[in-house]
Amino acid sequence: MKSFNRRSLLGAAAVGVPLAVAPALAGPASASPLSTHRGGRYLQEKNNCINFHIADFVAWNNRKWDMQAHYHASDVYVEMYGQATTTVDAHIAAMKDILVVYPEARIVQHYPNVVQGDWTATIGHYNLEGVNVCTVARHDRGQMVEEYLFTRLLADDEPDPYAKDEILVSITSPDSGLLQVAADVRPGWNVTIRGTQVGKRSATFTRREGGKVVERLRFAAV
Repeated sequence: MKSFNRRSLLGAAAVGVPLAVAPALAGPASASPLSTHRGGRYLQEKNNCINFHIADFVAWNNRKWDMQAHYHASDVYVEMYGQATTTVDAHIAAMKDILVVYPEARIVQHYPNVVQGDWTATIGHYNLEGVNVCTVARHDRGQMVEEYLFTRLLADDEPDPYAKDEILVSITSPDSGLLQVAADVRPGWNVTIRGTQVGKRSATFTRREGGKVVERLRFAAV
């Protein structure tokens, strides 16, 4: 598998973006009640997931930067390519820099989709061979306020360099037939981010059936 090459990118994503100190973050997400009916967190989780679908499949794929601004807070905190930005303008500039090198880059699928409370996570599968990007995001009132992007898919036999680090956030999708129909959120998936420093984090997607791990995908920030 390959990933976007950070060193080949221009502008904010590759040169000149100052590292930012990560803001105070909430602890690992607490368990969400089962969203098996219209109530509880169902609407919140569904809307967050659909908003992220729109931000990728409509705004990103069609280069609609005003839509990106709509779905991100003005002071959104984003970690990407081992660096951090703290404004939506800087994040959009970084996205535009990707297109300098990969002008035809478009997302064709989100899978798996994981959602719990304020958080969503997905893997964006691109039309470029072997390119997959993991994004874990926190939402507030319809906008993304915090994002962590991981672009290097670890091979099955490659150790996770941050496997023993502290957990930054961990989310598990509820077992909800409504969420599966509305936003393709399938039960059994968990996503955990580990690491305490910008650029030194990993994300692991795990699917369990009957308590047994049946699928796992692991990413590193760079």
